[in-house]
Order: sequence, then C-alpha cells, then structure tokens
Amino acid sequence: MKVWGCCGNGCGKSLMATTLRSSDPRRCAVEAVLQVMRDGRPLRGTHWLENLSSRDTGLAFEIAMGSLRYHALLTAQLARCMARPLAQKHHFIKAVLVTALYQAHFLRVPARAAVFEAVGMVKNSKEKAMAPFCNAVLRKAVSLDWTGVFLGISDPVERLALETSHPSWLVRRWWERFGEVGCRHRLEAGNHPAPLTLRLHGDPVVQQSTLQRLLAHGAKPCSDTPGAVVMETGGVVEALPGYAEGGFAVADQGAQWVARLLRPQPGDRILDACAAPGGKTAHLAQLAGGPCELTAMDKNPSRLQRLRDNLRRLRVVGVEVIAGDAAESTVLAGRTFDRVLVDAPCTGTGIIRRHPEIKWLRQPGDPGRMQVEQVAILTGIAGHVVVGGVVLYATCSMEPEENQEVIQLFLASHPCWRLDPVMPEEEQLPAEWVNAEGCFQTWPGLCGMDGFFAARLVRIA
Repeated sequence: MKVWGCCGNGCGKSLMATTLRSSDPRRCAVEAVLQVMRDGRPLRGTHWLENLSSRDTGLAFEIAMGSLRYHALLTAQLARCMARPLAQKHHFIKAVLVTALYQAHFLRVPARAAVFEAVGMVKNSKEKAMAPFCNAVLRKAVSLDWTGVFLGISDPVERLALETSHPSWLVRRWWERFGEVGCRHRLEAGNHPAPLTLRLHGDPVVQQSTLQRLLAHGAKPCSDTPGAVVMETGGVVEALPGYAEGGFAVADQGAQWVARLLRPQPGDRILDACAAPGGKTAHLAQLAGGPCELTAMDKNPSRLQRLRDNLRRLRVVGVEVIAGDAAESTVLAGRTFDRVLVDAPCTGTGIIRRHPEIKWLRQPGDPGRMQVEQVAILTGIAGHVVVGGVVLYATCSMEPEENQEVIQLFLASHPCWRLDPVMPEEEQLPAEWVNAEGCFQTWPGLCGMDGFFAARLVRIA
C-alpha cells in the first residue's frame, strides 16, 4: 500500500527497507518513530502500514510523519514537564509521549483522548510501570504555553532550529548560505507536507484518458510541467483510477524534469545508471518516442525487483535490467551509450517535506561523503559515453558539495567534457528554475516542488 508523499526520486537507494507490522494505527506510528530515532533507519516504502485498514493508514502515516517533522519541538516541550531527563533506555516511552503530544497539539485530538490512548498503550507494554509517569507528563505538556520552550535561547540559529524543528548543524549551514530570511523560508517549507504529484504515463491517448478519470478525483494539471498532475485530496495511490493499468507514476515535478532534460531520442542507447525504483527509467522510455536500447542498472540487487515490478505495471517492455555499481567502469566493459542518466544517491535535503526523518538521520559530514561517491559514479560512466553523447547528473539535495562542486570536480579532471547549459526557452520551463550556471535547480517553497539539481554534460572529444 502506498500513501501519498513519495518524491519519485529514489533517493533511498542504499537504505534499508522497513519491517514494521502493527494493526493499531497509533502503535504503528510509535514503532515508525522508534525505527528512525532509536534504530537510525529511514521509513522508505510503506510496508509498515500494510496491516492497517484503509481508514487507519492515513492516521498512522500522519501521526508518524508529523511526530518526526516536529520531533525536536515536541521533545523540548515534554522535557519541561519532567523533573529530570528521561533515561536513554526508555525509547518506547519517549516515542509514545512524542506521538501523543503531536496528536493533541497539531491534530487537535482532544487532550484527554490523546493522554488516555497513550497511557493505555504503555499499560499494555513491558514498561507498564511507567504509565503514571506518562500520564503526569502528558497532562502537564498539553496545558503548558509553548512559548516557554524558547526561553533562555539567545543564539538566533539555535532558536530557529528549535522553532522549525531542524538539527542545528543544518540550520547553521543554510543560515550562512542563504541568510536568515532564506534559511527560514526553506525550513518552513520543509515542514509543509508535500502534495501527491503524478506523471501521466503511456501514449497521448492513454494519458488523456487517465487524466479525465483523475480529474473526477481532484486532479489538477501542472501548467509548467507537461503530463504532471497534482492531487488535491487525500487517499491511497492504488485506489486511484489508472493505477493498475499503468496510467501514471508517482513523481514530483522536479523529478519529472530530470528525465526530460536528458532529451532521449528514438534509436538512442540509453543508460539509467542508478535506476531503482524505475520511475525515471519508465519516463525515459516514454520520452524517447520510439524504439531505443534502454538499460537500467543499480548496485542494489534487492531493489531491482521493485524496478522490474514498476516497469511491469507501467507496461514498459524491452528494458535490459542489470546489477552493477556505476562507479566501477568494468561493469560496462566494452559498452557505450548515447545518453546516460545519473540520478545519484544523495543526502536528500531537498525532499525533507516528504521524508522528515532525513533531518535526524543525516550528519554534518554527509554532503562531503556523498560527494566522493557521486564523483566516482560520474568518472565510472564517463568512458562509456560516445563523443557527442550526453550525461544528465541529478540529485534531490540542496547542498553545493553534492551539486555544483561535483560538476566542477568532474570537469576539472575530464577536459573532454563540458557543461551544456539548460536554456529555459528551449526546454519551455520557467527561468527561475535554472541557476546562473545553467543548471536546473528548484527549492521547496519557492517553486512549488521539491529541491532538485540537474546538470547536463556533453562529451566533446
């Protein structure tokens, strides 16, 4: 079961799948928070919702995502209501308290009901002796004025970090780069849940048919992205008309432009170098407009099955699917391509509004660490592109180490390549989506979509 909110960028390529199971939506949400905050594992996919009814799925998803989105702020309010800090071993108790307070404060669940459900959950757990403690803390937390959370914080960066519930290191990084106003704008945008955006799939006739059916369910076409529609009402993806027939794929507008900017043509030999879960592979096949040799590669064999499943649902045939690390040039020994898409693994800071756990799982050194892998991927595929061939490098990160700096490092060591600037008038996209260097770049809250970066490179010799 899929709940609306996937970006379609596949940024969790190397991350572990979830294994949560519960038939109670509130307990399910608690377990989701535990998986992130205790185990350090992201909530990729929606397997953790599979045991819930359709009605409870939305509730569990909202509680889990909201509790992670505002985790720092909720934790600070709870801390004010404790005589001493909660012992580190009480991960479950903390998750129960955070999810209950989120419901009472943000979902407007009656305070008495939120407290009652939380205490009942603790009474039925191995830590039932903590039930009176939870009852006392929550009763106080739901009645306290929240402004008191910020008392004593003199550092404006630390205050903004708590106010927007983001890690201090990330807030300081963005403050220094964008200034206070630009930083706040991005932080606040990251706390607004993203809408579900779909990419219509199939030939023009099929797309039009799917669109007409979706319009009756609240779909609104995106004026700046051909074939993109935003769903204005909530629900479950599989229940939408056209899903089973492969009439659409879930993909943010930014993710859809990534494939478009590669400009696939009939007869091209095309490589999707970091392909799982396959959304862009299918889009490339559609955009080619005719027969082409399309290869989808990913270094994670377990994710290739999901890629195959997605291609099957979208009725995309003839794609060669192989397991391999794009950074290892020997994987593609003797092969060359006209066009290559490198949808690189990244920190994902551009999609925090869809995956709030990213805030708590990333560390200050991650952008630099990812840069090493990203440059290695570009270097690995460079020798497999024909002269005149094109590489489209993309991330869903907003960090320069993973974007502009990767391109600069690659070009400095590969004189046979050059940057091919994206021209808004040629691509028929808004000029504000292209930065001064000629790279595609969007920002949450500024462009109505997630944060994406894409640079087009051409081999000249």
